[in-house]
Amino acid sequence: MAVNLGWEKFPLREILEMETSLPVIVENDANIAAIGGMWKGAGKGAVNLICVTLGTGVGGGIIVNGEIVHGTNGAGGEIDHITSVPRDGLPCNCGKTGCLETVASATGIVRLAQKRLAFDDCTSKLRGIHEENQAITAKQVFDAANEGDEFAKQIIQQVAYHLGLALANLPNGLNPEKIVIGGGVSKAGNALLSNLREEFFSFTFPRVSQGVEIVPATLGNNAGVIGGAWLVKKHLTKLIKNVLI
Repeated sequence: MAVNLGWEKFPLREILEMETSLPVIVENDANIAAIGGMWKGAGKGAVNLICVTLGTGVGGGIIVNGEIVHGTNGAGGEIDHITSVPRDGLPCNCGKTGCLETVASATGIVRLAQKRLAFDDCTSKLRGIHEENQAITAKQVFDAANEGDEFAKQIIQQVAYHLGLALANLPNGLNPEKIVIGGGVSKAGNALLSNLREEFFSFTFPRVSQGVEIVPATLGNNAGVIGGAWLVKKHLTKLIKNVLI
């Protein structure tokens, strides 16, 4: 299933195998990025970790004892659809409202800024962009925050609050060693990560917080490729073992 592509029960693996005459492994993009991070990235050495990708949307992958959590029907690790705004939240592509993706993605950050600018009589540099009917970007919000713009800092704090609360509840059940933050939005650096850590640890069960570390991803766009290589390596190892047996 891929909601954004309109796919449901789409036989992608079978089609690719038929077209290429090669064996094919299909995996969720956030899951595969999490695997890459565990193998060669910021999560290296951790077998229990959570990977979050913050881009146009929000993606997530959860690894327990070195294995991706898929759940009953492949919906495991869908961090992006944790309800973050219980009432009067914005609509999400999944069909719900108030999902984490609606407030913590690049799209969500822009929505929050535009909504506040419509009612907030502030002197932010973002107001000038807004009043000129130019599209505000998440990067502009982060840049303004890094320059000390109070309005932009408030938007980032709001994002960090929702993201920190959502991520704090997951470790209370999973007790991971690391939470890896990747994706384009994560490149904002301390403007987001320092606030996120503060919010996260304020909500986390103390015993859990003593063993978890929030770290920025290091593999960039290569995370999925490296994760894919790990899946092939694992598949080949299994085939070889079966042949030897």
